Amino acid sequence: MTVLVPEGSATAEIMLAGRVDRSADALLDEALESLLIDPQVRRIEVDVALVDSCDYGGLTVFIRAQHLAADFGVPLRLVQAGPLLLRVLNATGLSRLLTAA
Repeated sequence: MTVLVPEGSATAEIMLAGRVDRSADALLDEALESLLIDPQVRRIEVDVALVDSCDYGGLTVFIRAQHLAADFGVPLRLVQAGPLLLRVLNATGLSRLLTAA
C-alpha cells in the first residue's frame, strides 16, 4: 500500500495492490488515521487498479473505510477499478456506493 498526499492538493490517494481481504483492514485503518486528521485532506481516492482479487472480507474493508471517512466528513471513493473488481462491485450492488463521484 502507498499513501500519497500531493502538496497543495485536497485529495489524498491510497494505492492498493494484490489481494484485498480482511487482513487489509488494519493497514487501511492506519493509512486513514493519519489522513483523516490532516486538515488539508478533503477527499480520499483509493486506487485499486492493481488489485487482482477481492473477497467478501475485502468488500467489508472498503465499506468500513468509507464509513470511517464519512464520520470525518471526507468522501472516500475507489478509483481505477479493473474489470474483475468492477464485476464484484456490480454483482453486490456496491458499485454506486464505492465508486460514484
